Amino acid sequence: MRSIASGRKFAFIFIIALTTFIPCFAYDQAASARNLTYITEQFPPYNFEEDGVLQGISVDVLERVWDIMGADLNSSIIEILPWSEGYQRALEQNDSLLFCTARSPEREELFKWAGPVGSLRFVLLAKTKENISITGPEELEALKIGAVEEDMAVQMLLDEGVRMEDISVEKTSEPIVDMLKNGSIDAWASNEITGLWEIQESGENASDYEAVYVLGDGHAYFAFNKAVQDTLVQSFQQAIDQVMSHEGDDGITDYQRIVAKYIPTS
Repeated sequence: MRSIASGRKFAFIFIIALTTFIPCFAYDQAASARNLTYITEQFPPYNFEEDGVLQGISVDVLERVWDIMGADLNSSIIEILPWSEGYQRALEQNDSLLFCTARSPEREELFKWAGPVGSLRFVLLAKTKENISITGPEELEALKIGAVEEDMAVQMLLDEGVRMEDISVEKTSEPIVDMLKNGSIDAWASNEITGLWEIQESGENASDYEAVYVLGDGHAYFAFNKAVQDTLVQSFQQAIDQVMSHEGDDGITDYQRIVAKYIPTS
């Protein structure tokens, strides 16, 4: 009888300890999330500032993740920086999270990752009236190509055999759009939907531009500095998974609802 009673006592103590630990762990993860430095760039429709308000697919996903984690944060704490500056900051600052970041073999060991939070398609955008036709990577050397510094498209161009010195690199997209408009460059290496969005925002008609060559596909993630605790990254991943999978009564997931705000299906 004593062994049974002892067993029941141990089980009771274990249950009490477990129910105490879980809320404490969740609180610790929420507190850790509040201590992160969040960095992003102008990269519509994933993250962009309009009329002083930061918004976009990845911003909405992040806010939903905060809600799930109980972090009690909002987008006002997010820093908007030129991509190359934010990228270097995330590499060097221990408590930083950079988004949204294309995940690649070259970057794999530089960060810790949670996601994906979006799909990417990197292309060369050019004026339709120029009738640029590219059938293979060997033809890229004849073009003047622009790209944002440290953007995934730069690595893709290098992988295609384009020399770094032959790429017009800028810290932000604005001067690249201007060069594309005035003919200083032939094409812009960019995520397709982002490039067309920013061309339209510049006052041009995006329908006057087209993708003349596909560099490759990828996925956008939240990229954490390597010093961020694995348990915190895992908590972000679990919350992202919930955003991706949770369905409303209409069968639409939280993520699909977010995407529809920025990329209407009709």
